[in-house]
Amino acid sequence: MTITLTKRHFAVAALLALAVLVGGVLARQALTGFVLNALLSASGAAEIRFTITAASPWQVVVEDIGFSVRTQAFAAKRVTLTRAHWWSPSLGALRVEQARVPLTIDGSDTNPWSWSAYQNSTTPTAPPRVPLDDISVDGQLIIKAAAVPDQTLAVKIEARMTTENTWTGRASADGPGLGVKAEGTFDPATQALDFNLPQIALDLKVWQGFVQRLVLLPGGAWDLAGRATASAAGRWKGKEFTATAKVSLREGYAANQERAVSAEGIEADLEFTDLDLFKSNPGTLRIRELRTGPMVLRALDAEFAFGSTEQIIITRATLKTLGGSVALEPFKYFTNLRELDAVVLVEGISIEEVMALTKDLPAKATGRVNGRFPVRINEAGFRLGSGWLALQPGIPAEVQLNAGGLLTGGMSTSSPSYAVLKKVESGLLKLGLTELRLEIRPPNAPAGRSATLHISGAPTDPGVKAPVTLDLNVNGPLEKLLNMGLDSRLNFGTGK
Repeated sequence: MTITLTKRHFAVAALLALAVLVGGVLARQALTGFVLNALLSASGAAEIRFTITAASPWQVVVEDIGFSVRTQAFAAKRVTLTRAHWWSPSLGALRVEQARVPLTIDGSDTNPWSWSAYQNSTTPTAPPRVPLDDISVDGQLIIKAAAVPDQTLAVKIEARMTTENTWTGRASADGPGLGVKAEGTFDPATQALDFNLPQIALDLKVWQGFVQRLVLLPGGAWDLAGRATASAAGRWKGKEFTATAKVSLREGYAANQERAVSAEGIEADLEFTDLDLFKSNPGTLRIRELRTGPMVLRALDAEFAFGSTEQIIITRATLKTLGGSVALEPFKYFTNLRELDAVVLVEGISIEEVMALTKDLPAKATGRVNGRFPVRINEAGFRLGSGWLALQPGIPAEVQLNAGGLLTGGMSTSSPSYAVLKKVESGLLKLGLTELRLEIRPPNAPAGRSATLHISGAPTDPGVKAPVTLDLNVNGPLEKLLNMGLDSRLNFGTGK
């Protein structure tokens, strides 16, 4: 039998071969899609969508992929899996292009009471370990929080399996006012991650909305600015986490209009020895100027450390105000108690500047005082403890009264000193002071008495010889008399 092959036969054979090839490709793509869908579903993913555009033993290309795990969404323009040798047990190199991942950092995208209502809400199994040699990801991370405009970061991740069967990689995230670089190694056998973040830079003005969504600041909304930088390194293995970090702030600014509080020229440096326990070495805090109401504090310089998330240890604090200097004795502040107890040491404080802060005092005075007294600031406001203020030796001091009857009340008008004291109490004669001592909440004082004031002196007019000694009692809250604005501004209220 003789078989004659014609052009028609060759055409039919070519079509059959093409059909087999196309069918094989389509079948491989369908099988690849089935496997990918199964892997994502096993990892707890829902709302899965993608298109397989290439599938061979050497390369798989997935385009327009998207899925969500709980409320977290993931999407990418293209995912490519490339194998150098089809017989290799590794899946080769994974490349993700134009990824897009929204990340809500304040939990405002979830309802903790209705997790069971999520699609595919059965407890997901641990994702299978996928054998890869190389991973490359580029895309965008969209940072979200309630009532704050989104911020978009450009993210790049590169990781490679080493000959020691450990992963090594590096990552970066860059966007307006934020830059982060990271590197690390991961051992699949021990599940140990060693990481290093050599560079973190944050512009507080750009990110202040997110900062205040994560950190509850007292007193409501604040206006923040400054350049924060940091670095960190550590290890994460199972439940064990060890890490250290260095944090710095320059050109810092913070203001709360509602409480009339502002601080500018803030600088800080701190080194954490244990981030897990939130412990640090002593660091420094410097503020060029701090205003609270009419009070202006300058050149604040403090040394402090974190003992835990609830304990701040202040070992040194000094500042300039009211013409003199103020220092705090070492103390500890417990954030969970929401109150501050400290002992204040003052030197060379101007009496005139202090009295300018008071309300309706019937006197004017000059001179300088030293002193020591405890203070407490809590939700109830500002309170002074038992202490004292006294004239600074060697500094001239004067007082001019404007309180009729203060000195002559109950005195006979025929007394030899009546006329002079009448002029002193009415402000016609100034007193040059030799003694002035304010005892704040004396231990043996009767109930309701907040202070006693002792004054000794004589008229500054050399022609008037009439020594004057005054012992006055201050009944009622001394803090209201001083009225420095601290009772309504420097407190530890409930915040927002």
